[in-house]
Amino acid sequence: MKLLIADDDDQIRTGIEQGIDWHSLNIEQVITASNGIEALQKFNEFFPEIVLTDVRMPGMDGLELLRQIKQVRAQTKVIILSGYNDFQYLKTAIQLDAVDYEMKPIRARNLVALIKKVRENIVREQMTEQEFHKYLESYKRSFKGELLAGRITDRLIILEGLQQYYNFDATGSLLCAAIQIDRDAHTDAESVQHAVHTFCQIFEKREWGQKGIALTYKKDSIVLLFKLETPSYLYFTQTVNELLNQLRGWNKQMQTQGFSFSAGVSGYGNAADFADMQRQAEQALALKLYEGRGSIQARGDTAALKDETIGGLLEDERFVSALSQGDFSSLIDRIAAEFERLRTGREYSRNSIAAYVRSLLQFVLVAARHIPGDAVEQIHAHIAIIDGNLDILTLDDFRKIALSTFEQVGLERSKELSPVMIRAEEFIRKHYTQDLTVEMLAEHVGKTPNYFSHRFKREFGVSFKEYVTRLRIAKAKELILHTNDLLYEISEQIGFADYIYFTQVFKKIEGCSPASLRKAKAPEKPVPGNSVSP
Repeated sequence: MKLLIADDDDQIRTGIEQGIDWHSLNIEQVITASNGIEALQKFNEFFPEIVLTDVRMPGMDGLELLRQIKQVRAQTKVIILSGYNDFQYLKTAIQLDAVDYEMKPIRARNLVALIKKVRENIVREQMTEQEFHKYLESYKRSFKGELLAGRITDRLIILEGLQQYYNFDATGSLLCAAIQIDRDAHTDAESVQHAVHTFCQIFEKREWGQKGIALTYKKDSIVLLFKLETPSYLYFTQTVNELLNQLRGWNKQMQTQGFSFSAGVSGYGNAADFADMQRQAEQALALKLYEGRGSIQARGDTAALKDETIGGLLEDERFVSALSQGDFSSLIDRIAAEFERLRTGREYSRNSIAAYVRSLLQFVLVAARHIPGDAVEQIHAHIAIIDGNLDILTLDDFRKIALSTFEQVGLERSKELSPVMIRAEEFIRKHYTQDLTVEMLAEHVGKTPNYFSHRFKREFGVSFKEYVTRLRIAKAKELILHTNDLLYEISEQIGFADYIYFTQVFKKIEGCSPASLRKAKAPEKPVPGNSVSP
């Protein structure tokens, strides 16, 4: 819709135009005019659905403008503004079919409510009653989605939307809580939806449900918003403690039905601070990574978790040496100690932990020797678990994935390859950038090509060609993540003369292009050098 503002007072006209987030009210265009004559010209040019006009203006007053507009387009809604409480003006405006008469000085919140009501009346006239109710529900969902996504920041729009759609008075001090239903890789969408519904029922039936509202979003998340009776810090602290205890009680009740949730509670603020309060609550909720499922935390003085690259074991020469030598028993102990360090520090985000564990598993493919095919497939399967469940894994989950991987690789390696395949694998790792063939390897180990191919697949679990390809892509991935080499240079370094073919193979194995991986990696200090030793 379009809105025309006509007022000879530049301060009032500009204040109305720029002081309200019109886009949030579904007003796509705001046109202004400094007098009645200019207003009529612009009306005939743009045909706005809503006109907001002062009564007393030079050239043509607001009442004459109203009369002229109604002759051109009767369905246009005109709101009269006046600094004079004159009954005759009001009577004439009503006779000319003005939709409302607003006295100056104008209260912005009243104006927002009035424009919303007028806009909805316009929509109602264009729809059946059933269609109009669907429209209102759609707009309510849109308001909630935009609010929770942080795209509505105008305090007046937030206040009016919460009042209209949720009958919630958001004036004064507020408190926010972020709720997330706990789930694992086996939890289906229907169960999550049922858990969200159960939580909302528990909330609405309790005393806290009378103090606030619950806004569901995503598939597993809820935002609670409460009104504080006083901005006193002592009262706020007491309220937070009571809310934390209440949330723990609700969690116990949920657990009797086979569900649980985690929660974070914000500091206090007002409607204009909604996005910041939601961020604070989600920041406290993020501690679920370290606390585990069922975590209930207040923001406190906790800093935001860092979204940074973790060097850790990947920069430890002893770890790298033990991995290349296949000493997996000592590696398992080192990994357990590393996760204890991460738990104690509680400083890295979920994305950072996931990238770190993923790099550890990929590094096994690059650095460790004599990895059987079954172990290679297990590593790729564990990486897929991380990628597919990133938003629900806790530090304990990441720890189990890492330990399980190293334990399984160590177990598979304990079966040992035959001497022939050990020689073949060592040759491949030294010459993987070259154009290797089955015939070349068969000659190297002194076997026929058919015998070599059959034996290789039986011991490694994959064909010779696929093994070499996966090794090259694993090396490429390490270079992409840990150097600033150009992608076509990396392609050549690992033995692909055709860059386009390299990107096709990379995407088939990794599920994304080399460019996407480079773009998505967290900023980090480049590793010196531009190659990786086999």
